[in-house]
Amino acid sequence: MTVCRGCCCGTRKKVPGVDHKAQLARLSAIDDHSGRTVPVRTSKCLGICFQANVVVVQPSQEGRAAGGKPVWLGRVTEDALVEAVDDWIFDGGPGVAPLPAVLADHVTSKDAKKPKKNKKPKHSKAAKKERHKAREKKRARAEKASGSGQRPDKDRAESKKPKKPKKPKKNKKDEKDKKARKKEKRARKAAAQA
Repeated sequence: MTVCRGCCCGTRKKVPGVDHKAQLARLSAIDDHSGRTVPVRTSKCLGICFQANVVVVQPSQEGRAAGGKPVWLGRVTEDALVEAVDDWIFDGGPGVAPLPAVLADHVTSKDAKKPKKNKKPKHSKAAKKERHKAREKKRARAEKASGSGQRPDKDRAESKKPKKPKKPKKNKKDEKDKKARKKEKRARKAAAQA
């Protein structure tokens, strides 16, 4: 068995909420039907990161003789799936025992392609014209309802508050002069009190 652990598989960032060390330990402790511990290799990356956590179950010698092929399993993130893998290997694994129904939805391949995100449909010119007509009708109804004959957006523009004039920028020289005057005033005040 090969278990992906590295760039994406086995990381909290990619697959949160899973005890990855415990899962690897559980997979490493699987015994086959003859009582031997199944050898487990870890791989840094198996190339289908979007299917993390990935496990590849290799057929036994009996399974290979019966025509069994390696089975790639993706999204192995639940304890129930690890148990199903354990039971399947104990029963003989690929080529000997049928794949458990629980694992059927998790079968993938090394050539699996990442599903593309659905793009938003592009709006046709006809659809844009329809939206424009609908807006114009809405404006016309609003004008009739107000009875003013003016467009509502013009009324809103007139009711806005006028903008405040911007304050002039302070000159550094003026600030220095102001500080110097304050310093002189404090010095005079201190001399008068003394």
